[in-house]
Amino acid sequence: MKKSFVAFVLCIITLSGKSQSVNKGDITLNANIGAPHLFKGIVKLATNSNIFKENFDGIIEVSSIKGINPISLKAGLALDKNFTLGLNYSYWSLSFDVEDHYNAQNVTFGPIYEDSVDIYKIKLTSSSIGIRPVFNFPLESYKNDFYLALGLGLTKNNLKIDFSSTDAGRFVGIFNQELAYDLSLPGGFYFAPSIGYRHYFNPFIGLNFELGYEKGAIVQGGLVFRFNYKKEVRDKQKNG
Repeated sequence: MKKSFVAFVLCIITLSGKSQSVNKGDITLNANIGAPHLFKGIVKLATNSNIFKENFDGIIEVSSIKGINPISLKAGLALDKNFTLGLNYSYWSLSFDVEDHYNAQNVTFGPIYEDSVDIYKIKLTSSSIGIRPVFNFPLESYKNDFYLALGLGLTKNNLKIDFSSTDAGRFVGIFNQELAYDLSLPGGFYFAPSIGYRHYFNPFIGLNFELGYEKGAIVQGGLVFRFNYKKEVRDKQKNG
């Protein structure tokens, strides 16, 4: 593992040219999506457990879990060639349906029992916001930026449940069998360390890759945009 990391660093340095990768006043904006969606796997294990199934009246069916993988927007301002300070916003979502099949007494015809289904449409979302200090390695190339970053902040989680039933005995609404819940779940501390690399096609746009932890994702990738890249720096690059 150590040899691979050293080889990666040497490869990045080898790619460098004559111009500096980060200059004071540079503004960068990353738009990334990550993989895997760790919390999809956690929820899948939880819904298959007996503890989860014991909360329902009959035989349950759980749909496939869908959702948005961790996405993030990361903006930074270069204070000098080595240090960037910025803000980070990250988000993920997942949703699935649970059908609870059971026999219920017909409230109209007395002791007659019929098949009934309760349907729960469940959606979980999580968003985080924080500061993001970044250490930029001083590569001599405006095309390649290799860095270490750390996101620090707060996380907010939310749970939404839409409930409906074919059982006429469940008067959960005013005149129907439908009800919606929108709940705020306990949040927490946001912590996102990463090693990253940006490759610019020109002074203003490029690709971004990160390895670390971002709300359940281990690998991230996307676009990076660079603003306020000074004209005198670009002229210097053109002149070699």
